[in-house]
Amino acid sequence: MDILTQEQRLLNAQARFDALKKKIWEDSQAGIRIDQEERDAFAELQAIGLTLLQAFAAGAGVGDEGTQVTRGKRTLRRSDELHEKVYRSVFGTFSIWRWVYAAGPKKKIEYVPTDARLGLPRGECSYVLEDWQQRLCVKETFAEGVEGLGAILGVTMSVETAEAMNRRLAEYAEPFRLQQPAPAAATEETFVVATADGTSVPMHRADRTTAPAAEAGTRQGSTRRAYVGAVYFIEPFVREPQDVWNELFRDQAAARRPHPQGKRLWAEMAASGQTLLSGSEAVFIEMAIDVQTRDPDRRRTLVCVMDGEQKLWDLQQEWLGRSVEILDLFHALERIREVSKIVQPQDKERQEVWVSDQLRDLLTGRVETVIRRWRRLAREAEHAKRWPKDSQETMTEAIGYFSNNRHRMQYDEYLSKGYPIGSGIAEGTCRNLVKDRMDCTGMHWRLPGARAMLKTRAIYLNGEWDDFIEHRIQREQATLYQTAA
Repeated sequence: MDILTQEQRLLNAQARFDALKKKIWEDSQAGIRIDQEERDAFAELQAIGLTLLQAFAAGAGVGDEGTQVTRGKRTLRRSDELHEKVYRSVFGTFSIWRWVYAAGPKKKIEYVPTDARLGLPRGECSYVLEDWQQRLCVKETFAEGVEGLGAILGVTMSVETAEAMNRRLAEYAEPFRLQQPAPAAATEETFVVATADGTSVPMHRADRTTAPAAEAGTRQGSTRRAYVGAVYFIEPFVREPQDVWNELFRDQAAARRPHPQGKRLWAEMAASGQTLLSGSEAVFIEMAIDVQTRDPDRRRTLVCVMDGEQKLWDLQQEWLGRSVEILDLFHALERIREVSKIVQPQDKERQEVWVSDQLRDLLTGRVETVIRRWRRLAREAEHAKRWPKDSQETMTEAIGYFSNNRHRMQYDEYLSKGYPIGSGIAEGTCRNLVKDRMDCTGMHWRLPGARAMLKTRAIYLNGEWDDFIEHRIQREQATLYQTAA
């Protein structure tokens, strides 16, 4: 048991620092290469930092408040011997020895004066080490994150420890999001935009879907469906249909395209097959709360831009029913391109002309013209037995897609009012938030870990990490010691 006084540890730190200064001077005269000196100095400064941190902890004493103390209406007795608390810091690991108080021998420890004075975390890892480790782990694999921090600091942590740390951290995500203030809008004309999308996450065998589930798009197989949502402000952007056509077919970029402001992301996966709340519904609830926070008086125009997944539009009606509904133009364009390969199967140039013509009709408000045209082509092909079965099915699905979403495809009206008509934010979020981190080669997630990563990575990508870490510290300290940190 190494219990030195604070003064002794400070003297040790001073001696090591003096020795380091001497070494620096001697090495500079010996012609040592600077990067070698840099590594040596960093390692020694870490050791000095560990000694200083031990000195700081020693200043709190061993927490001896007598053989018994009264806490509320309970009388607690001091332990028969000092108890060890392992503290893993960014400088290294050391032990803090202190007295603990409980109702009796072998009873739960209820009061530790030294821990309360120092504000120690519940576990062994310091809040700083947890912060730095998880910053890496939400950006790259746990193995890479652990290896990366270990290479820099020389700390040793298992992948399992980092994974458990992320799950504990995620428990604070929901309370943190609920207390976040609304971002500021630029002008009174600024629109509020909501968008959502779904994607698949590779899962461990025990957590794969075992049957067609309530989640739209979920099938029996090796994945589970994760849903992402985003809410942001954007300024009106009035355009002519020809402007959009030029962007798509002539690569003429818009000169003054506004950028999303105050964007916030959410992601969720259903907790289990028996949960009453699906991942997609949880995301829409989050978006509805955010929209209400941004526009409590409902004075702003609310726009919802998504693809054609009916489950999402049903949830939009339930949670964001006042919004202007817009089918993402680029999903409509994908359908047009699929059909073009059937209508003009041999000629790519004709395919492109045909796609251009259909899109021009959509942009000028003639969606019914496109639907009638496709129905006529389908009837003629069926009568002449010109298309194989799979082509006929593709055309039928495309016609149904446009028919079901025709009221969300009034693009001429949307452009004249300056509404956004693309859901690139949602699709980019699926790639950035989910796919880039959770669908790498060889990954198979367990459900609690997948849900935790979705929550913490969303907070990181929102640029709220520092505030989140401080929130987590404050909440844990209040729970442990009934006081703010």
